[in-house]
Amino acid sequence: MSLYEERLESDLLDLRSRLGEIASEVENNLRHSVQAVMEQDPKLANETVIKDRGVNQDIRDLDHLCHLFVARHLPSGSHLRFVSAVLRLAVALERVGDYSVAICRIARQMESPLPDAVRNNMEMMGRHAGKALGTALAGFLEGDPDSARVSRGFASQTAGTYPYALEVLIAAADSDRRPARDLFGALLVFRLLQRTAEQAENACEQTLFAVKGKRKKEKRYRILFLDRDHAMLAKLAEVALSESHPHAGKIGSAGLEPEAAFDSRLVDFCRRRGIGLVGGDEPRTFAEALDVGPHYHVVVGLGVDPSAHFEVPYRTAVLQWDLVEDGVTPETGIEDVYRLLMDRVRGLMATLGVRDDE
Repeated sequence: MSLYEERLESDLLDLRSRLGEIASEVENNLRHSVQAVMEQDPKLANETVIKDRGVNQDIRDLDHLCHLFVARHLPSGSHLRFVSAVLRLAVALERVGDYSVAICRIARQMESPLPDAVRNNMEMMGRHAGKALGTALAGFLEGDPDSARVSRGFASQTAGTYPYALEVLIAAADSDRRPARDLFGALLVFRLLQRTAEQAENACEQTLFAVKGKRKKEKRYRILFLDRDHAMLAKLAEVALSESHPHAGKIGSAGLEPEAAFDSRLVDFCRRRGIGLVGGDEPRTFAEALDVGPHYHVVVGLGVDPSAHFEVPYRTAVLQWDLVEDGVTPETGIEDVYRLLMDRVRGLMATLGVRDDE
């Protein structure tokens, strides 16, 4: 091995070592912050806040080392990907450190013990989030892309606990006479733990990028269009989106009180254009559309307000398009309606950051 190669490997080892030390400190601070809330331990909370100051300085030093590595070696290929990933992970670790500090500050302000159900969910989320982060960082340091699968499993467990934790917290607010500050503080702790799990998922992406050169996949969305009878408008919007952005994700449509068959104008329009009526050859109810698996990211109402007809999931956004305001009347030709809906869906895709050139 040449002198240059020895220096390169030594510098890479130094970067890994520094990152590992910081990761260990961040994981410990996260665990101690949750412990401080659970045990109402202001002393532990204050110690953890102080320790985070040192972590921030270590992260600044790591950032400096990364830039020195680039200036000294002008890396390319896997070495450049590694340094780039380390810089991104440093940002993620600093954020997790900030989450821990915020949790500690909540712990210092707690006035009463949390209900057992809230404590149990907080302990569970903290454990899963910590495992997700620790597994993801260990996988990066070891260059093990398979760790991403394990880490994502813990992250999904954290996300799965969050909605239930909110319900438990709401029930506690209804039944227990506790200071509002404590309950709002617990709510923020739940949210920060979920954000920690999301940072773990980001770490998984950096492992895949550094080891295999794989970029993060483009986001795919589940979108549902809803109208009154599912005879034409919602299905036409589904067609427009499927035609303009075929890789956007899973697209569907439904009606509150669906007709027995699609409008003949819609059928003729699709036939002239050689478009198949994807997703089924007859209208379906809103309930049938909702009973197909994971939540929809976006539900768009065409002339109806979707939120008035179902309990909107935590991660679902609801939109309402008033086509009357756009000049659509019963006499408007289907070609004009299609063009208007095409403009609408393109605007929605631009907002979501979905490209049509994939």
